[in-house]
Amino acid sequence: MDNNTNTTNTDRRRRIMLINPPTGLYRRDDRCQSKVDDQTVRVVFAPVDLALLGAIARQAGAEPKVCDYPALNQSEGVFIADIKTFRPHILFLNSTVHTLAKDMELVAKARDFDPGILTLLHGEGVVVQAEKVLRDYPQCDAILDGEPELTLREIVTTVPDEQTLWQTPGLVCRDGSGTPFRTGKRPLIESLDILPLPARDLLNNKIYHSPENGKPLTVIQAQRGCPSKCVFCPAGSMFGYVVRERSVESIMAELKECVEKYGITNFLFHGDTFTLHKPWLLKLCDAIINSGMKIHWGCNSRIDTIDDERAAALKKAGCWVVAFGFEHGNQNMLNLMRKGQRAERAFEAVSICKRNGLLTHGFFIAGLPWETKRTLQQLYLYARKLNTDFFDFNIACPLPGTELYNICLQEQLFVHTDSSSYAHAGVRTLSLSAEELTEWRRKTLLKMYFRPTYVARIIIHAIKTGTIKHYLAAALSRVKNLVKTT
Repeated sequence: MDNNTNTTNTDRRRRIMLINPPTGLYRRDDRCQSKVDDQTVRVVFAPVDLALLGAIARQAGAEPKVCDYPALNQSEGVFIADIKTFRPHILFLNSTVHTLAKDMELVAKARDFDPGILTLLHGEGVVVQAEKVLRDYPQCDAILDGEPELTLREIVTTVPDEQTLWQTPGLVCRDGSGTPFRTGKRPLIESLDILPLPARDLLNNKIYHSPENGKPLTVIQAQRGCPSKCVFCPAGSMFGYVVRERSVESIMAELKECVEKYGITNFLFHGDTFTLHKPWLLKLCDAIINSGMKIHWGCNSRIDTIDDERAAALKKAGCWVVAFGFEHGNQNMLNLMRKGQRAERAFEAVSICKRNGLLTHGFFIAGLPWETKRTLQQLYLYARKLNTDFFDFNIACPLPGTELYNICLQEQLFVHTDSSSYAHAGVRTLSLSAEELTEWRRKTLLKMYFRPTYVARIIIHAIKTGTIKHYLAAALSRVKNLVKTT
């Protein structure tokens, strides 16, 4: 199968490259699949999902290599050099709907060097159109459907070839006749504790920094699943609609390893609704407090899953910021996007955080099909009144597999073939153009940033925390991008 190597075929089947390809800096492991540069707070997160798969591969007896090319600003040439040096049998890519075509060009070039490489693709936005991907790109052997860990373990352990892949559950691949075929989803992993800790020795941990203090930052995957069914979000299709938490003991073991082995004390606790189950949350916070570890971290919440007891525990355990998906100030818009929350409850959530010493980060979405000039004005006034410490206004981005995508197709709202940006609209609404949405976002962010009371508050916080240079650098970069002609 390979005339370019002196190693045996069996030896080569024990090597796997797990990569974020050099085709753009995106949140590839995230439900949003957003461009990093589109966000108000520019932060590159460590690909802990790849490090976890690396640990799975090791358990199965393989030799893994993790490469995060965009984070290192590395080129296609570095990727090809790695292929030639490492000579993997399996190439696993985190892909997005926005980078798919370029990702497949890279895979084709890797295949030019070694036609025997088994190529696997993963990504929430890719799996929903997997049959089309396999028809369009013969260089892709299979797409992992659902949670990837146990499927990858079976592939690495049994080492199927292209002719027998279709017998492995959890894939979309080709059957014996070459026709795209779904092998059937695996059940969701009931206990996340069966998974190993991520192999962080495979990562260059020093390149991932907290945007607030510049210190090394990593992600703790604390839970999976989201009970919400928002029209714009694909999270449930990948990880289900029931929240599954890791045990407190498992999370504490990972924190201890990060602090003691890697010197990392800044964390993002990843979970779509981290504060949902109060007893679990309080137990985790107590464990962190009692451990004596001095860590600095943030998390996500919903406005109806935060109260004073939760907030006080978060603060005492080292949490400094809580992010909320407020989305919109117009209740009808919230209803249409199936957010399942009341707009006015957001004010209580922000007040709870503020009186317990927690900063807040608000996420808002503009440009859903029903958006009008009136609802945009309501959204701006709502965000201004909430007065969160940080905020993002994202343009609605219809991802394949979501109800929003189907609505935009049905109503013929797509105006650009590339609708991948959360900063530049790729779709119009029923009454507003894409250009109007993009310009509204730009002007609204500038108005929000240049409120005198807001500027003063952020400066005071930065001085108190000794992080003035990091906030200044972030502010200059952000404003520079916004004042550019769009």
